Amino acid sequence: MHLSKTLRLSDLCGNRQFVDLAAAFGAFRRVQGARRRIPLGLRRQVLAALDAGVPASAIGKACGVSWSQIRYWRSAARAATPVGAAPQVLSVVDRESSPACSASAEGGLELRVGSWRISIDRVAD
Repeated sequence: MHLSKTLRLSDLCGNRQFVDLAAAFGAFRRVQGARRRIPLGLRRQVLAALDAGVPASAIGKACGVSWSQIRYWRSAARAATPVGAAPQVLSVVDRESSPACSASAEGGLELRVGSWRISIDRVAD
């Protein structure tokens, strides 16, 4: 006979992070009801619990969220640009090296990207 080891929610009751997460979701559900958008803070707590080793299935059962929500939150967190990341800097072409359009000669702005040109002009002084 093959015995499989299963993790029960009662096994995680000693994990303080899991207990806090379940309590936070319980409070949120009591106030907001079902089918409400999960706030960013709770989503971050779910990801922190996952990082701490709590299985997604246990989080789903205790918090009432689906595995697809958890997977989406994880991918969105990975795709987010970290705070303080260096901005992308584009090259600036001055008037002497490239013929400027009439808008640029009158103090407008021109952005060229590949074969595209975006011009911004003042409407009135």
